[in-house]
Amino acid sequence: KISNGTGEGYTFPLSQNMDVVASLTTNADVAQWNADSLPADVVSTENGCIVCNSNRWPLIIDPQLQGISWIKQKESAPERNLKIVRLGQHDLIQKLEIALENGYTILIENLGESIDAVLMPVIQRSTIARGNKQFIKLGDKECDFNPKFRLYLHTKLSNPHYPPEIQAETTLVNFTVTMMGLEDQLLNLVVEKERPDLASLSNSLVQQQNEFTIQMNQLEDDILHKLAAAEGDITENVELIEGLEKTKETCDIIQQKSELAKKTQRDILVTSEKYRSVANRSALL
Repeated sequence: KISNGTGEGYTFPLSQNMDVVASLTTNADVAQWNADSLPADVVSTENGCIVCNSNRWPLIIDPQLQGISWIKQKESAPERNLKIVRLGQHDLIQKLEIALENGYTILIENLGESIDAVLMPVIQRSTIARGNKQFIKLGDKECDFNPKFRLYLHTKLSNPHYPPEIQAETTLVNFTVTMMGLEDQLLNLVVEKERPDLASLSNSLVQQQNEFTIQMNQLEDDILHKLAAAEGDITENVELIEGLEKTKETCDIIQQKSELAKKTQRDILVTSEKYRSVANRSALL
């Protein structure tokens, strides 16, 4: 019941500075997306969160082709074996079948306002369970469904009108560049041009924060392992206590460095905002 998970007066606890993006992703993920050619503006980052966290296949509205460039880079790893196809292509079903069975990635680009009915079971994830395996109907045959399979749908239309069944079965993600998004993108370009030292420092701080996060997780796992493996009275285990003290010292040092890095990132943001007027004028042009 909802009432069991709520506080007094049936209200949900909420942080003062709630940030949906921070809840759905990490700085490391965002930095990797930017490295994969996703623009660094807020709108693009939010779209990236939706694409990566949605339970339904994303249908990307992308007239400027920024979204598809990111998807191509993001899924470029050899194990993903990305295949780019179009509706009406003679080997579309064959490539889709191979991808479904092996857990590869399929990107269907340049869609119109209608989708072939043969693709609907895949889009709807209408799987059939038989024992430990899942199957999906593709045309006249059934093929294995690998849980690692990924499907991306893409259109260059700026204002498409899809029927309700398409909208209900996919996640529409609008990558159309807004004025605010364009301004943010231009601001990043201006800062990279005028202050390359700040851009380099910002990237190194993100990498440092990622390393700190990994190290903290390793230290927490190490503490739990030592406590679980300890025998007898842990208060008399000198080796364990000394190990925990060293771990605490390391955690304190990492915490201090992390706070300093966050302060530096805030200072970089303040300096970057001084170029906002240039980015704003460029966006208007």
